[in-house]
Amino acid sequence: MASVFASTLAFFLFLATQAHQPATAVVKVSERAEIHQALLDLTNPWTVMCVAAHPDDEDGSTLTILRRKFGFNTVTLFSTYGEGGQNVIGQEVGEALGVIRAHETLAASEVQGSEPHFLGLNDFGFSKSAEETFRLWGHNEALRRMVLKIRELRPDVIITNHNPTGGHGHHQATGRLLEEAFDAAADPKRFPEQLQKLTVWQPQRLFVRFGFRPEPTSQATETGEVITINPNEQDPIRETTFAEQALAALRLHATQGPWPRAVPAAGARQIRYRLVRRIEGSPSLPKNATTFVDGLALPESLRFTPPTIDSQQLTQFLDDRERLLNRLIEFRRDFIVSGSETHRLRLLGKRLDRALAVAAGIKLEVGPEKTQVLVPSVTTSFVIGLSSEGSRPVQLHDLSFAIENESRSLNAVKQLAPGSSTSVKVEQPIPKNVAITVPRTDHLYDGLLFGHRFEAVALLEVDGAKFSMQAETRLQAAPAVTIESISPSPYVTVPATVDRPLSLEVTVTNNLSKPFRGRLKLLSPELNIPAVSRELALEAHQTSKVELKAEAEIGVKVPVRRRANHPTGLLMVSLEQRESKNVVTERTVRAVYNNARVAEGLRVGYMPSFDNTLETSLRALAVQANPLTVANIKTDDLSTYQTVIIDNRGYEAHPELIGANARLLEYVRTGGTLIVFYHKSNEWNPDPGRGRPQLAPYPLILGSARVTEEDAKVGFLEPEHRLLNTPNRIGPEDFDNWVQERGLYYPREWDERYQALLATNDKGEEPLRGGLLVTRYGEGTYVYTSMVWYRQLRAGVPGAYRFFANMISLGREVKK
Repeated sequence: MASVFASTLAFFLFLATQAHQPATAVVKVSERAEIHQALLDLTNPWTVMCVAAHPDDEDGSTLTILRRKFGFNTVTLFSTYGEGGQNVIGQEVGEALGVIRAHETLAASEVQGSEPHFLGLNDFGFSKSAEETFRLWGHNEALRRMVLKIRELRPDVIITNHNPTGGHGHHQATGRLLEEAFDAAADPKRFPEQLQKLTVWQPQRLFVRFGFRPEPTSQATETGEVITINPNEQDPIRETTFAEQALAALRLHATQGPWPRAVPAAGARQIRYRLVRRIEGSPSLPKNATTFVDGLALPESLRFTPPTIDSQQLTQFLDDRERLLNRLIEFRRDFIVSGSETHRLRLLGKRLDRALAVAAGIKLEVGPEKTQVLVPSVTTSFVIGLSSEGSRPVQLHDLSFAIENESRSLNAVKQLAPGSSTSVKVEQPIPKNVAITVPRTDHLYDGLLFGHRFEAVALLEVDGAKFSMQAETRLQAAPAVTIESISPSPYVTVPATVDRPLSLEVTVTNNLSKPFRGRLKLLSPELNIPAVSRELALEAHQTSKVELKAEAEIGVKVPVRRRANHPTGLLMVSLEQRESKNVVTERTVRAVYNNARVAEGLRVGYMPSFDNTLETSLRALAVQANPLTVANIKTDDLSTYQTVIIDNRGYEAHPELIGANARLLEYVRTGGTLIVFYHKSNEWNPDPGRGRPQLAPYPLILGSARVTEEDAKVGFLEPEHRLLNTPNRIGPEDFDNWVQERGLYYPREWDERYQALLATNDKGEEPLRGGLLVTRYGEGTYVYTSMVWYRQLRAGVPGAYRFFANMISLGREVKK
């Protein structure tokens, strides 16, 4: 998979913002911190790799310390993009979430000072074992990818949070792969095809973190070679602790929050790693070691001694810039890359060039002049800027511009006077066959996720010291006009809506710097829908929402008894040019029919949490529904609603809802139906320290159990219960075609007044009976469910709609 390293924090934050990440306050890195880091980097020729299964699994504190305190070259390697996780800031799930999490990782890595890389293995959701994970990843393919990255990045030491036996199955599998790859990367018989461009590489040590939770003394005995890291040390340059910097990076993984706002007053917990592998004959880890390489020796062939002034590190001369610059110039003149350690010397050479540029006040930037996307057959203008804020003239020997691996030299000034700048405009024709990279969800695994790479390279000289600078930007490639989204997707119909005209909202963007005139078309031979078209006129770079409406029902009338899991077909939306009628782009939407019925005249109030699933699902069922706020809960007459829904993790999304919970329980007591979707145990269970009482009408305590097999058999404990029969009779087929999982955070204990309606379990485990609990409370009904309805509703799973219809209709009269 493609590696990614951007040159500026602003670039990363722009990408993260584009991926719908909320704005995060970021303190601009000071010039003093920038030069200090560049000089510190010259003192350390070692590389440490941190391997993690998902974005946000990395040890951000340790990575921050290694780079910001010691100057290590730090790289992170992620098994997946995290597309199987949850999303607490928006409605994107699956590949769309993976796109966001990948960009969150870029932003977090910039704060930590690490360089991120991805294996691109499939995050299919929570897994309970490495065996299950390898069945879907493919053990040999996963190992091949990891060995390739180790050979490319050549780490001296590898660290990981994951042991091969505990926790998430992806974590276990990643831990096992690491132990295998540790030796396989050095074995020329393993994946020999990689050795056509690379050489074997043997890391020297492998560390696994332990002690995440308080352990009994007998279990916490520190056996073996252990290193302890204190993240609470103050960074004197940035005037924050390393733990605070790591937390700032963690908070950039916004989709996986909410994260703590601050490090605990007592400080972050000490970090402990145990040495689990080392190459034969290597020295032991010294007692009281402060870094992972203590005791190791660099190869004798590496002839590199960090530059000093009067035998002191250069970082001691931050306030004597001229003397510092003189020493760097002198050192750069004599620096030569040769010998068997050329990879390490090249890295140090790049760091040396970076330090010289920063000390001399030289900056190089590259970016598009106007557009933010590439369009086939359209020339894109790039601007390369070079400035000198230092006190010495700069010679420019060459300035080149590269798209992917094709480079060309540019005409530019030959010298920059102190305090001056220059810019060069590059007109870059974009090939007709350029690989389209949008929507980005289609390119999560093919190496095009981050778009096409453009690089500017400057060969410079200051006082006889020649060095180079690089700057890069990445752009997505898109058609002339992009269909950004189609809503709703999937298009769900039920008996109450099947005869209504089909209507889609299509969002389109003109990527051209001139107006576009064309035609949007909707057709679906499968559904017996006559073609629908609408003229489209867009100004340059305009984004517009367009309604496509078919004045016809969806196909023939569908029998009510049709199987609930029968998909109707595909809707095709295409965009063509007006004159040529050539198709510019097209996208499809899946249309799904299900025979779900709801009680007539039903009025539902719902408290959304992190996405709009409830809104779109209730609309698909033709239910009159209104979103609620905490203020509504506190003051409105809730009796106007037959049913109220609290979306998954609603009490976490709206903490003030806890204080209004008594109103919800009173609503139930006086005759309403309240449905609460799943929560995590640490945001639901009673906690006096956090002011959280029992939220359910009778005791209900959540645990951590889950059912991850989406096809796990579901048993009916009370098959005649109204919720399973009215208005839709629920059967085993309603659990067909589920996605990712059955449920999570199942209750581990509950009051006997609850009725448990379902039982399910992963293979080899005891049945979990708390996935759907129902109880009468006063005159009304209370429902708590740990099943992951939101994933199924978003995916258009017919059985989920039928079940959802029964839940919201509970206790209401239904006409036969």
